[in-house]
Amino acid sequence: MRKEWLIELFLFINKCIFELFNLMPLKKKIVLLCDFGDNACFVANELARRGEKGFIVLRTSKCKETFKGTGAKAILSFSPTNIMDYVRGLYHLATARTILIDNYFPILSVTNFRPDVECIQLWHAAGAVKKFGMQDASVLFRSPAAVRRFRRVYNRMNRVVVGSDEMVPIFKSAFEMKDGQFLRLGIPRTDFFYDLDAMEAAKIALFKEYPDMIGKRIILYAPTFRDQQLNAQSIPIDFKDIINELGENYLLIIKLHPAVAQNVAAMDHPQIISVKNNVPINDLLCVADCVISDYSSIPFEYALLGKPQIFYPYDLEKYEMERGFWTNYEDLVPGPVVSTDDELVYVLQNNVFDLERIQRFSASWNQFSDGHASSKLVDYLLARN
Repeated sequence: MRKEWLIELFLFINKCIFELFNLMPLKKKIVLLCDFGDNACFVANELARRGEKGFIVLRTSKCKETFKGTGAKAILSFSPTNIMDYVRGLYHLATARTILIDNYFPILSVTNFRPDVECIQLWHAAGAVKKFGMQDASVLFRSPAAVRRFRRVYNRMNRVVVGSDEMVPIFKSAFEMKDGQFLRLGIPRTDFFYDLDAMEAAKIALFKEYPDMIGKRIILYAPTFRDQQLNAQSIPIDFKDIINELGENYLLIIKLHPAVAQNVAAMDHPQIISVKNNVPINDLLCVADCVISDYSSIPFEYALLGKPQIFYPYDLEKYEMERGFWTNYEDLVPGPVVSTDDELVYVLQNNVFDLERIQRFSASWNQFSDGHASSKLVDYLLARN
């Protein structure tokens, strides 16, 4: 109860400041409000390529992208601990005609945008396994005030960018949206997988930083986060035993979700690398020969490369009960589902994969992500701005 009261007090102060700025004239500018920043960075680079430099970037403390070199007019720290930048950020949100966001932001519950303003959700995932938004099972345990706040935030979104028609009913349910609110343009960060030069440069940079990767069969383990493990993640998998079983030709890379504050502790094994949290997942996907995941959205993008995937949901029943899935888990994922370390090793050693299924999966979920998603979205932004 005390936490809810503090949230409401903080939002009330924000509302008062925002309403003052809301009295000022609107300007033809674009504001990018970022928790993740990867999609927004592709949009920012495309805006800069078109000669547009009037856009503003607001980075929360979670955002790993710096946006340096994008040509942004201003890059501000949108954190209450940086009061001057934060207030300037509220000013830009109140006076911009177009706002792009990439996550759920509670502050939107008190930002009464004017009719000419368009707020576009540039969601940080190309697909969805687990439920979120109003369909997240945890919503049932939140206070009525919190649920009303969630709805105000989702109602503030005029449009959402999608990479496929598969995501439309999911967003309609999660954000309580309607048919006409979807921009079928593709996910900007997937443009990377159509840029052979960028992919090659990413490989070279990774191999320079992690030379042990060279010449190995690289297995990338990239799980989603668990709600109670955002500081450090506990994973009941014996990585050392797995890599010893696979042999010296294999290398295991561990990359946790960017929402997790700390990566797993470094392991004393020459064939296991726990990469830094700021290493871009796209770069790792370039060098990975196979991805192991669970409920993450990474497989949707990795499917563009047509490479093998394995799914190791070690807490499937618990996670389904706590979060819920949009559809039957085993019917959705495009690869073998394992429940033990031994099964995982067997699948890798015996190459138990159906690459045609991965191609069908990619065609369905990456329907509009054709390598020109950033360009198509910027076309839309400039046309209305």
